[in-house]
Amino acid sequence: MPAPETSDLSRETVHSLLSDRRRRHLLSRLCETRRLTVSTLASELAERERAEASPEQLSVRREIEISLVHNHLPRLADYRVLEYTSHGDDIVVRGTLDGESALLDDLEALLEME
Repeated sequence: MPAPETSDLSRETVHSLLSDRRRRHLLSRLCETRRLTVSTLASELAERERAEASPEQLSVRREIEISLVHNHLPRLADYRVLEYTSHGDDIVVRGTLDGESALLDDLEALLEME
């Protein structure tokens, strides 16, 4: 069965996709830039999380890159929110994200609460 178009996402799916803080920030950055690389995104997220990290977390950036590649990016790609293949480094927003007002509205509200 093909993945749904972004505009067809249920509220439950939207909430599931936005339930993770790292995924919310990755979507926020993609809404701003439309295109990023995994390396750039991992560095930006690591910088943001380093302020919150404990001293014993030595490789925050590497852990973030692993979670992006193996969890967050494939999950969002499955729902056609973004385009990403494990063979490349580019992450590109799909045009349908612009039409997904529920996702974007919820994303904005959640980011304001953080």
